[in-house]
Amino acid sequence: MKNKITLSRRTFIKSGIVLTAGIPFMQSCGYLDGKKNASSASGDLYTLFQTPPDTSKPFVRWWWNGDKLSEKEILRELDVMKEAGIGGVEINPIAFPGGDDLGIPSLRWLSPEWIEMVKTALKGAEERSITCDIIVGSGWPFGAEYLEREEQSQLLTIASREVKGKGRVSLEVAELLKDAAPTIHSGYSGATSELYSLWLAPIQMDTFAPALPVPFTPGDSHVTADVPEGEYILYALVKVTGFQAVINGAPGAAGPVLNHYNQTAVEKFLNNMSDHLFPALTDLKGFRAMFCDSMELEGANWCHDFPDEFKNRRGYDIVPYLPFILYKIGHMGRAIEGAKITKVSGAAKEEIERVRHDFFVTCMEIISDRFLTPFTQWCNKHGFKSRVQAYGREFHPLEASLKVDIPECETWLWHGESDLEHNFAKNPAYTNVNKFVASAVHLSGKKEVSCEEITNTSVVFNATLEQIKVVGDQSNLSGVTHSILHGFNYSPPETPFPGWVRYGTYFNERNTWWPFFKLWAAYKARISAILQETEAFADIAVMHPLADMWTKFGPVRDPFPELLYPEYQYRVWEAIHQNGNSCDYTSENIIQQSVSKNGFLTYNSRKYHTLILLEVETVMPATAEALMRFVKSGGKLVFTGKEPYKSPGLKNHRENDEKVKQTIAAIKRDYPSQVFTVESPGEPLSWFKNVQQQCGIKPYMEIDRPSPYVSQIRHRTESEDIYFIVNYSTSERLGIRARFPDSRGKAWIWDAETGSRSVCPTEQGNTLTVDLPPATSRIIVFDSHADDGAPLSVPEEKQGIELLTGWNMHMLHINGNEESRNCPALFDLSEDESTRAFAGHLIYEKQFETEPGYNWLDLGKVHGVSEVTLNGEALGCKWYGRHLYRIPEHLAAARSKMLQVRITTTVGNYLKSSPGNETGQRWTRHQKWQPAGMLGPVRLL
Repeated sequence: MKNKITLSRRTFIKSGIVLTAGIPFMQSCGYLDGKKNASSASGDLYTLFQTPPDTSKPFVRWWWNGDKLSEKEILRELDVMKEAGIGGVEINPIAFPGGDDLGIPSLRWLSPEWIEMVKTALKGAEERSITCDIIVGSGWPFGAEYLEREEQSQLLTIASREVKGKGRVSLEVAELLKDAAPTIHSGYSGATSELYSLWLAPIQMDTFAPALPVPFTPGDSHVTADVPEGEYILYALVKVTGFQAVINGAPGAAGPVLNHYNQTAVEKFLNNMSDHLFPALTDLKGFRAMFCDSMELEGANWCHDFPDEFKNRRGYDIVPYLPFILYKIGHMGRAIEGAKITKVSGAAKEEIERVRHDFFVTCMEIISDRFLTPFTQWCNKHGFKSRVQAYGREFHPLEASLKVDIPECETWLWHGESDLEHNFAKNPAYTNVNKFVASAVHLSGKKEVSCEEITNTSVVFNATLEQIKVVGDQSNLSGVTHSILHGFNYSPPETPFPGWVRYGTYFNERNTWWPFFKLWAAYKARISAILQETEAFADIAVMHPLADMWTKFGPVRDPFPELLYPEYQYRVWEAIHQNGNSCDYTSENIIQQSVSKNGFLTYNSRKYHTLILLEVETVMPATAEALMRFVKSGGKLVFTGKEPYKSPGLKNHRENDEKVKQTIAAIKRDYPSQVFTVESPGEPLSWFKNVQQQCGIKPYMEIDRPSPYVSQIRHRTESEDIYFIVNYSTSERLGIRARFPDSRGKAWIWDAETGSRSVCPTEQGNTLTVDLPPATSRIIVFDSHADDGAPLSVPEEKQGIELLTGWNMHMLHINGNEESRNCPALFDLSEDESTRAFAGHLIYEKQFETEPGYNWLDLGKVHGVSEVTLNGEALGCKWYGRHLYRIPEHLAAARSKMLQVRITTTVGNYLKSSPGNETGQRWTRHQKWQPAGMLGPVRLL
């Protein structure tokens, strides 16, 4: 038999083995020759698509675990990544994850020895045409052991007591400090606390009155307060310094977190890195970008001159309000409920809420001015770009990314309800920040929307390539144009299997499916190439009620907000895209700076014919005036659920409220045919379909039956319209019929797996029927390319012949064992105790006879990567979606057939069954057994 697999016993060694797929199978997969099936093409975009540049390929976060480094291993891993189709690395020193460290010592961050390793990586990457970024510091947020006390993060928080008068109250300072101590995720043992001020406030308040200051002597062990007649709250304001430790910091960059509100400290920290590292890199190409990971400052809100900064920015004194707007701090900066506080209502409640808005806006401004801007300036000064995840409580979720060279967001691989069959419509992979970050990139005229992608802290060893594809596809739908994978663990091959794993999807050459990873990498690179080269299209702008949320609740911890306001806020953009439009997010400042003309709201190159406000009650007077200009020019304005009627903040609020009320009333009165107030969505998909009809919003892609599992984005060039359409159901085959009234030229399907293209049959009026098997995407391109091409071939769906019985199965286990079985019926290995611990390759074989005329083989349900040979001839491999193979005519004509199917599983079940494997058990012990194998039904069509 041609290309028959030789089943030789494999030797299992302590460190595990690298399993490689059969070369005869792999040779039939498109990545080996990106131009193999490509039609001749003219046009730079298609040429780029066929052969994407290295900068479009996925990058990886390269965790330097414990900085236990050697030159040999750095270069070896660069070779592994290059071979896998990875185009860049982000050097990321991180705390050692545990396990056998092989006796290798850790190098200290910025030590001469560590710098030599960085130079080795840079030189090796340059020789391999691999791009290098590097994280500043180690772990997150920025920090280091050497920071002086005033350079460490600061928090102003409260302790409180209910007291009654008339009389004198004495309290122990140590108890107050203990009560105020933050209970956070990553506390620093060297934190110091001091009593900042004492205040006496009534237990209830309807009209605001400042609290009474209580004098005390700093350093005393007790404080006393003379309490008037009645019930009061005694507030102790406590300043905590150095309260947070760097999360997973490596030696030299662990310790207390930097005070990001202190520009002097920020610049000193950055210059320490550049002074030590950069002079050693003068003969090297250097880095593309310096990276700042998630801020996660756990509630830090203070610096020595905060009261003065607040007064300069907001025009009044914050100090009298501090007892009423501060709170005890919990995990990741969340407020801890249950403290004794003044019960406020009426005018007092409104005033305090307005001050709360101003307080948090001031925090964001100071962080932006003293950290974000200096960081980008420092990067640019040294010839690098800034790459930042600029979101969280400390940042405006959209506007902060405008100040970054390469803004970055996050897309996660979540732990599904049934571990494998994750509902990507109910719980999408992209996070809420993605659309904010992508919109900022669009508004600023940039093209690169970077993403920490396939972030995985649960199904590390059970992630499949199909899941990775769907997660990546959803990431692109949210606006992402480039992937930084989470991640590649620095791990010498001598390390016991599965190696050093900090976290992240098991992107490693010792993973069973690693030989197929390059198929996804090539697919992803082609998508990134066209998305980075073309302009994202949007015809609708959406504004969130950020001022209202900050006023009532304060900012949230993005990308994992503890509150959604309104609850549906991040489902609206999905519904817009699922119904054939596209949107960007916008903000008040963007709206104010936009130009309104000919029915469009224009900011730089972005143009929107419709502006949707989600439950917005609060806007600046200047925003209301900008809304008037937009509607006056012919634009559509949609109020969802609520309408604006007040202004944010405290200063001049009565006068500003009146301006907002009058302007909004005038808009509604003078332009009734262009201003709409619609109900809040229940089910967003059908809701927006109704909004389109009610408000006269025309989609550019008229979809006959919108689905919650199918979405799209549109990109454009001067001569092409590009549509990326995705079915993110992993079980349902879906099809859509859509009309593209604005698109120009002939419709083509560009295949991102192979770089080829085929004609997409078009009905009258640019109407297409698009077949979307499970986990499948289509790139539809309308252009003027005149060459003829064959249409996309799909089988006729008919009964066919089912190959149910008579299978032989050979099992090549990752531990080196081999076993053969006769299978009366195909089954899920995880449901049989004798096979559920299997990981590796399954070889299914069946001999049968058929009449000629069957040109397709459908494997049915497959858990893993499949490769097929028929009569010794390789038919290809499938790593996601429908495992459907085209049978060549000469094989279809043969009566006697020998079918061989090779399935590659994940490694998770094996590690779950290995109680002595500490690393494997950490990620699998609480997970269910994962389905594995070919379940069928296998059919000839």
